[in-house]
Amino acid sequence: MVEPRSISERIVHKLSSNVHKRKQQNTSSNAPRPNPYVELESAYVAQICITWEALSWNYKSFERKRSSTQRISFNDIGCPAAIADQFRTFHILLQRYVENEPYENGRRPEIYARMRTLAPKLLLVPEYHDYEEEEEKEEEEEGFKSRITSAAFLMIMEECIRTFMNFLKADKEKPCQKIIKAFFGRTKRGSVDPTLVHLMKKVNTKKKTKLKEIRKGGKYMKKKKMSIEEEMEILMGLIDLKVVSRVLRMNEMNEEKLHWCEEKMSKVKIIQDGKAFQRDSTPLFFPPH
Repeated sequence: MVEPRSISERIVHKLSSNVHKRKQQNTSSNAPRPNPYVELESAYVAQICITWEALSWNYKSFERKRSSTQRISFNDIGCPAAIADQFRTFHILLQRYVENEPYENGRRPEIYARMRTLAPKLLLVPEYHDYEEEEEKEEEEEGFKSRITSAAFLMIMEECIRTFMNFLKADKEKPCQKIIKAFFGRTKRGSVDPTLVHLMKKVNTKKKTKLKEIRKGGKYMKKKKMSIEEEMEILMGLIDLKVVSRVLRMNEMNEEKLHWCEEKMSKVKIIQDGKAFQRDSTPLFFPPH
């Protein structure tokens, strides 16, 4: 069997299961071969969407739980140290990826696929949950029971979110890719109208600009020091829009993905003539196809 030449083909070749290989061997040689890079990109984009929804949900969920508990009893709910360690691991893997990527060859989906084989937990967000009574007893018996404060756990998750934003910022199109797209455009069958994609990109850019103005205080707004909660809310809104912009850059776009982008952007609303915004943190799952 001939070894694939391109980076994308080699990665897909290695990651494919034996069953998938047999199916490929049995297909007619005249059948059109799927673009391996498109497969990698689809898997990568779906993963960053899932990662962000999970990270956002964990943060907002814990934040709400902490606030409601403090209103009732003024007690700090804290977080099991073992759960906090899982989020630290998530952060370390993500930070390591951001630092190492400039020394890797290939495009982001290709690099991500290679790195994922070395670090299977890359971009896999842990789930926050407090210990049940049985788990607490087991921890006590084994001598491992420990907790950290809510504030400390929130700081860990905030670092995860900031690093995820850096991860998204580093995912840029190379100049040669932009030229190729400009010349050839979207020629794939089943793609959506490029005008709609372009329009959605413009709306997305405008919203990002407005959010950045709100963060800076705006041209005609009185400058005031923001709380950590306000800063994080703006950052999370910017990440929402950043994820959408990455989806809109995909080589293959369909109606389902375009609808997802539209719905995701609608969850970030600019209000009060651009002086404030509202963010709906309800998870919105990326379409499977």
